[in-house]
Amino acid sequence: MFSDTRMLGHRGAKGERPENTIDGIKYALDLGLSAIEIDIHLSADNRLVVIHDDTLDRTTNGTGLVREASSVDMRELDAGNGERIPYLEEVLDLLNDYSFTLFIEVKAVGCEKLLTTLISEREIHQKIIVKSFNHRIIKKVKEIDPKIRTACLLYGLPVNAVNIIENARADGISISVSTVDQALVELCHHHNYKVTVWNVNKVEELEAFVQMGVDFIGTDFPSIVTLPR
Repeated sequence: MFSDTRMLGHRGAKGERPENTIDGIKYALDLGLSAIEIDIHLSADNRLVVIHDDTLDRTTNGTGLVREASSVDMRELDAGNGERIPYLEEVLDLLNDYSFTLFIEVKAVGCEKLLTTLISEREIHQKIIVKSFNHRIIKKVKEIDPKIRTACLLYGLPVNAVNIIENARADGISISVSTVDQALVELCHHHNYKVTVWNVNKVEELEAFVQMGVDFIGTDFPSIVTLPR
């Protein structure tokens, strides 16, 4: 019923290339990964930009809040090794050239309609999984477009993951490797829900999660932490 475990490049290839950049994403895809995770925020001029933090300070040579900056100004910044902060559309364009599943972590409240429109217009529902720690966002996305697959982000081990998933009308969970366990995976799979874990960054830790039967395993080091072919 469930496909083999697949590797997911966290923020592209966070440990090996500038995170959330086109270069990092292509690097991971060229290594053969079948899934990529990115983060999105909303700019001051209502564009969806690919960046993790709510400020520009850590990952670029700029400063200030993402939501207060125009996308045009952000595009002038260095996001590492001369890379620019991508528009979400640029990452979506890669779905035309590579075969992969794109996990989009939504960091900004209020962008649900804009995001679902982009997905719907391109007819890429089966290539996208939208996730967030804010489960109201996940529920809103599903209300707007039920065809979009979603996942509830979790850190701690929940008493009943199925209740959380169903309350958000989601299709699965994405949970930290530090809290997931076999019982949780089996419970979710029993109810036909997918389980993604993040992040496995040591080769010797990989097999345990493969044996656990999770669906996707995130990593910052896609050239090192790989599944046997």
